[in-house]
Amino acid sequence: MKRSLLFCAVFIFCITGISLAQERIVVAGTGDSQELLRVLANAFEKVNPGKKVEVPYSVGSSGGIRLVREGGCDLGRLARPLNDKEKKYGLNYEVFAYSPVALAVNPGVKGIDNIVPEQIVGIFSGVITSWGELGGQKQKIYVVQREKGDSSRIMLEANIPGWKEIKDLSGEVVYTTPEMVSALVEHQDSIGYLPLSMAKSSGLTVLRIGGVYPSVENVKNGTYKLTIPFSLIWKGELEGLARTFVDFILSPEGQGIIAENGAVPVK
Repeated sequence: MKRSLLFCAVFIFCITGISLAQERIVVAGTGDSQELLRVLANAFEKVNPGKKVEVPYSVGSSGGIRLVREGGCDLGRLARPLNDKEKKYGLNYEVFAYSPVALAVNPGVKGIDNIVPEQIVGIFSGVITSWGELGGQKQKIYVVQREKGDSSRIMLEANIPGWKEIKDLSGEVVYTTPEMVSALVEHQDSIGYLPLSMAKSSGLTVLRIGGVYPSVENVKNGTYKLTIPFSLIWKGELEGLARTFVDFILSPEGQGIIAENGAVPVK
Protein backbone atom coordinates (compact mmCIF):
# COMPACT_ATOMS: atom_id res chain seq x y z
CA MET A 1 0.00 0.00 0.00
CA LYS A 2 2.78 2.42 0.96
CA ARG A 3 4.68 1.81 -2.30
CA SER A 4 1.45 2.17 -4.34
CA LEU A 5 0.71 5.54 -2.74
CA LEU A 6 4.28 6.69 -3.40
CA PHE A 7 4.02 5.58 -7.05
CA CYS A 8 0.80 7.61 -7.45
CA ALA A 9 2.42 10.66 -5.86
CA VAL A 10 5.48 10.42 -8.13
CA PHE A 11 3.24 9.86 -11.19
CA ILE A 12 1.29 13.04 -10.45
CA PHE A 13 4.54 14.92 -9.81
CA CYS A 14 6.01 13.72 -13.11
CA ILE A 15 2.92 14.48 -15.20
CA THR A 16 2.59 17.95 -13.67
CA GLY A 17 6.26 18.71 -14.27
CA ILE A 18 6.22 17.54 -17.86
CA SER A 19 3.19 19.67 -18.65
CA LEU A 20 4.60 22.79 -16.95
CA ALA A 21 8.04 22.99 -18.50
CA GLN A 22 9.61 21.71 -21.67
CA GLU A 23 13.11 22.45 -20.31
CA ARG A 24 12.63 20.01 -17.45
CA ILE A 25 12.85 16.22 -17.33
CA VAL A 26 12.00 13.68 -14.64
CA VAL A 27 14.11 10.58 -13.92
CA ALA A 28 12.10 8.16 -11.75
CA GLY A 29 12.66 4.65 -10.42
CA THR A 30 15.00 2.81 -8.07
CA GLY A 31 16.40 4.33 -4.89
CA ASP A 32 19.76 2.64 -5.47
CA SER A 33 20.98 5.28 -7.92
CA GLN A 34 18.85 8.10 -6.53
CA GLU A 35 21.59 10.11 -4.82
CA LEU A 36 24.17 9.49 -7.56
CA LEU A 37 21.77 10.78 -10.21
CA ARG A 38 20.96 13.81 -8.05
CA VAL A 39 24.67 14.63 -7.93
CA LEU A 40 24.89 14.20 -11.71
CA ALA A 41 21.76 16.32 -12.19
CA ASN A 42 23.21 19.16 -10.08
CA ALA A 43 26.44 19.11 -12.07
CA PHE A 44 24.49 19.05 -15.35
CA GLU A 45 22.34 22.02 -14.34
CA LYS A 46 25.41 24.10 -13.49
CA VAL A 47 26.70 23.82 -17.05
CA ASN A 48 23.21 24.07 -18.57
CA PRO A 49 21.53 27.13 -17.03
CA GLY A 50 17.75 27.06 -17.22
CA LYS A 51 17.59 23.28 -17.60
CA LYS A 52 16.14 21.16 -14.78
CA VAL A 53 16.55 17.44 -14.05
CA GLU A 54 14.22 16.14 -11.33
CA VAL A 55 15.13 12.90 -9.50
CA PRO A 56 12.13 12.11 -7.24
CA TYR A 57 12.03 9.63 -4.38
CA SER A 58 12.21 5.91 -5.08
CA VAL A 59 9.35 3.90 -6.54
CA GLY A 60 11.65 0.94 -7.26
CA SER A 61 13.01 -0.33 -10.57
CA SER A 62 9.62 -1.83 -11.46
CA GLY A 63 7.94 1.48 -10.68
CA GLY A 64 10.35 3.27 -13.00
CA ILE A 65 9.55 0.84 -15.80
CA ARG A 66 5.84 1.36 -15.27
CA LEU A 67 6.17 5.15 -15.30
CA VAL A 68 8.16 5.11 -18.56
CA ARG A 69 5.63 2.77 -20.19
CA GLU A 70 2.72 4.99 -19.16
CA GLY A 71 4.43 8.24 -20.18
CA GLY A 72 4.77 9.39 -16.57
CA CYS A 73 8.45 10.31 -16.78
CA ASP A 74 11.15 10.98 -19.36
CA LEU A 75 13.73 8.49 -18.08
CA GLY A 76 13.47 5.53 -15.73
CA ARG A 77 16.26 4.48 -13.38
CA LEU A 78 16.96 0.79 -12.73
CA ALA A 79 19.36 -1.22 -10.56
CA ARG A 80 18.90 -4.48 -12.47
CA PRO A 81 18.59 -5.71 -16.05
CA LEU A 82 15.20 -5.88 -17.73
CA ASN A 83 13.57 -9.29 -17.33
CA ASP A 84 12.16 -11.26 -20.28
CA LYS A 85 8.65 -9.86 -19.84
CA GLU A 86 9.91 -6.27 -19.61
CA LYS A 87 12.05 -6.64 -22.73
CA LYS A 88 8.82 -7.10 -24.72
CA TYR A 89 7.77 -3.53 -23.88
CA GLY A 90 10.23 -2.15 -26.44
CA LEU A 91 12.12 0.01 -23.96
CA ASN A 92 15.63 1.30 -24.57
CA TYR A 93 18.14 0.29 -21.88
CA GLU A 94 21.52 1.93 -21.14
CA VAL A 95 23.90 0.99 -18.32
CA PHE A 96 25.80 4.08 -17.14
CA ALA A 97 27.62 2.70 -14.06
CA TYR A 98 28.17 -0.33 -11.87
CA SER A 99 27.84 0.00 -8.13
CA PRO A 100 29.55 -2.11 -5.48
CA VAL A 101 27.09 -3.53 -2.93
CA ALA A 102 28.41 -2.59 0.50
CA LEU A 103 27.92 -3.98 3.99
CA ALA A 104 27.45 -0.85 6.08
CA VAL A 105 26.97 -0.08 9.76
CA ASN A 106 25.91 2.92 11.79
CA PRO A 107 28.93 5.12 12.66
CA GLY A 108 28.25 4.29 16.32
CA VAL A 109 29.45 0.71 15.77
CA LYS A 110 33.04 0.76 17.07
CA GLY A 111 35.86 -1.75 16.69
CA ILE A 112 34.49 -3.37 13.51
CA ASP A 113 35.91 -2.52 10.08
CA ASN A 114 36.14 -5.96 8.48
CA ILE A 115 33.79 -8.93 8.27
CA VAL A 116 34.11 -12.40 6.75
CA PRO A 117 31.38 -14.37 4.94
CA GLU A 118 30.80 -16.75 7.88
CA GLN A 119 30.15 -13.76 10.15
CA ILE A 120 27.80 -12.18 7.59
CA VAL A 121 25.74 -15.38 7.48
CA GLY A 122 25.79 -15.56 11.28
CA ILE A 123 24.51 -12.00 11.66
CA PHE A 124 21.77 -12.14 9.04
CA SER A 125 20.57 -15.58 10.20
CA GLY A 126 20.36 -14.43 13.83
CA VAL A 127 23.09 -16.75 15.12
CA ILE A 128 25.43 -13.84 15.95
CA THR A 129 23.50 -11.25 17.94
CA SER A 130 26.12 -9.05 19.65
CA TRP A 131 28.95 -6.91 18.27
CA GLY A 132 30.98 -8.25 21.20
CA GLU A 133 31.11 -11.64 19.46
CA LEU A 134 33.06 -9.97 16.62
CA GLY A 135 35.46 -8.00 18.78
CA GLY A 136 33.34 -4.87 19.10
CA GLN A 137 31.33 -3.44 21.96
CA LYS A 138 28.87 -5.69 23.79
CA GLN A 139 25.82 -4.22 22.09
CA LYS A 140 22.96 -6.08 20.43
CA ILE A 141 23.17 -6.07 16.63
CA TYR A 142 20.20 -4.40 14.92
CA VAL A 143 19.81 -6.13 11.53
CA VAL A 144 18.16 -4.45 8.53
CA GLN A 145 17.20 -6.58 5.51
CA ARG A 146 15.85 -5.92 2.02
CA GLU A 147 12.91 -7.79 0.50
CA LYS A 148 13.34 -10.88 -1.67
CA GLY A 149 14.17 -9.85 -5.24
CA ASP A 150 16.08 -6.71 -4.25
CA SER A 151 19.18 -6.29 -6.42
CA SER A 152 21.63 -5.94 -3.52
CA ARG A 153 20.18 -8.97 -1.74
CA ILE A 154 20.43 -11.01 -4.96
CA MET A 155 24.17 -10.23 -5.06
CA LEU A 156 24.63 -11.44 -1.48
CA GLU A 157 22.64 -14.60 -2.20
CA ALA A 158 24.85 -15.34 -5.21
CA ASN A 159 28.25 -14.51 -3.72
CA ILE A 160 28.22 -15.09 0.05
CA PRO A 161 28.71 -18.81 0.80
CA GLY A 162 25.98 -20.09 3.07
CA TRP A 163 23.51 -17.25 2.48
CA LYS A 164 21.16 -19.37 0.37
CA GLU A 165 20.99 -21.95 3.16
CA ILE A 166 19.57 -19.44 5.67
CA LYS A 167 16.02 -20.61 6.38
CA ASP A 168 14.82 -17.60 8.36
CA LEU A 169 16.50 -14.24 7.90
CA SER A 170 16.56 -12.07 11.00
CA GLY A 171 15.93 -8.37 11.36
CA GLU A 172 13.65 -5.65 10.03
CA VAL A 173 12.74 -5.67 6.33
CA VAL A 174 12.69 -2.37 4.39
CA TYR A 175 11.59 -1.93 0.79
CA THR A 176 13.67 0.88 -0.67
CA THR A 177 17.31 1.95 -0.44
CA PRO A 178 16.41 5.33 1.13
CA GLU A 179 14.51 3.39 3.82
CA MET A 180 17.63 1.27 4.38
CA VAL A 181 19.70 4.44 4.78
CA SER A 182 17.20 5.89 7.28
CA ALA A 183 17.14 2.70 9.35
CA LEU A 184 20.95 2.49 9.50
CA VAL A 185 21.30 6.17 10.39
CA GLU A 186 18.63 6.02 13.11
CA HIS A 187 19.72 2.82 14.88
CA GLN A 188 23.15 3.04 16.51
CA ASP A 189 24.03 -0.67 16.46
CA SER A 190 22.63 -1.46 13.00
CA ILE A 191 23.98 -3.28 9.95
CA GLY A 192 22.56 -3.59 6.44
CA TYR A 193 23.52 -3.71 2.76
CA LEU A 194 23.11 -1.16 -0.02
CA PRO A 195 24.92 0.40 -3.00
CA LEU A 196 28.22 2.00 -2.00
CA SER A 197 27.29 5.41 -3.44
CA MET A 198 24.26 5.59 -1.11
CA ALA A 199 26.29 4.46 1.89
CA LYS A 200 29.03 7.03 1.31
CA SER A 201 26.65 9.94 0.79
CA SER A 202 24.90 9.08 4.08
CA GLY A 203 28.01 8.98 6.27
CA LEU A 204 27.67 5.28 7.10
CA THR A 205 30.69 3.12 7.91
CA VAL A 206 31.47 0.73 5.05
CA LEU A 207 33.00 -2.61 6.04
CA ARG A 208 35.64 -4.60 4.20
CA ILE A 209 34.53 -8.13 3.33
CA GLY A 210 37.29 -10.66 3.83
CA GLY A 211 39.76 -7.80 3.94
CA VAL A 212 38.61 -6.31 0.60
CA TYR A 213 37.05 -2.83 0.47
CA PRO A 214 34.30 -2.20 -2.14
CA SER A 215 36.32 0.40 -4.04
CA VAL A 216 36.19 1.21 -7.74
CA GLU A 217 39.74 -0.14 -8.09
CA ASN A 218 38.87 -3.47 -6.41
CA VAL A 219 35.80 -3.91 -8.60
CA LYS A 220 37.89 -3.28 -11.71
CA ASN A 221 40.64 -5.72 -10.70
CA GLY A 222 38.08 -8.40 -9.82
CA THR A 223 38.82 -8.76 -6.11
CA TYR A 224 35.40 -7.34 -5.11
CA LYS A 225 32.59 -9.13 -6.91
CA LEU A 226 29.39 -7.73 -5.38
CA THR A 227 28.19 -5.26 -8.02
CA ILE A 228 24.88 -4.21 -9.57
CA PRO A 229 24.22 -2.27 -12.82
CA PHE A 230 22.85 1.27 -12.72
CA SER A 231 20.89 1.94 -15.91
CA LEU A 232 18.45 4.32 -17.56
CA ILE A 233 15.49 3.37 -19.73
CA TRP A 234 13.27 5.32 -22.09
CA LYS A 235 10.56 4.79 -24.67
CA GLY A 236 10.96 5.73 -28.32
CA GLU A 237 13.58 8.08 -29.70
CA LEU A 238 15.78 9.78 -27.10
CA GLU A 239 15.87 13.48 -27.90
CA GLY A 240 15.91 16.97 -26.44
CA LEU A 241 16.96 17.51 -22.84
CA ALA A 242 16.78 13.78 -22.06
CA ARG A 243 19.31 13.08 -24.81
CA THR A 244 21.57 15.88 -23.59
CA PHE A 245 21.46 14.59 -20.00
CA VAL A 246 22.28 11.00 -21.00
CA ASP A 247 25.17 12.26 -23.14
CA PHE A 248 26.46 14.22 -20.13
CA ILE A 249 26.33 11.12 -17.89
CA LEU A 250 28.35 9.13 -20.45
CA SER A 251 30.83 11.96 -21.06
CA PRO A 252 34.27 12.06 -19.37
CA GLU A 253 32.94 14.65 -16.92
CA GLY A 254 29.89 12.59 -16.00
CA GLN A 255 31.86 9.36 -15.70
CA GLY A 256 34.38 11.17 -13.49
CA ILE A 257 31.59 12.25 -11.15
CA ILE A 258 30.39 8.65 -11.01
CA ALA A 259 33.84 7.44 -9.94
CA GLU A 260 34.14 10.18 -7.32
CA ASN A 261 30.90 9.01 -5.75
CA GLY A 262 31.81 5.36 -5.27
CA ALA A 263 30.45 3.80 -8.47
CA VAL A 264 32.32 2.25 -11.39
CA PRO A 265 32.14 4.14 -14.71
CA VAL A 266 31.23 2.19 -17.83
CA LYS A 267 33.76 4.17 -19.88
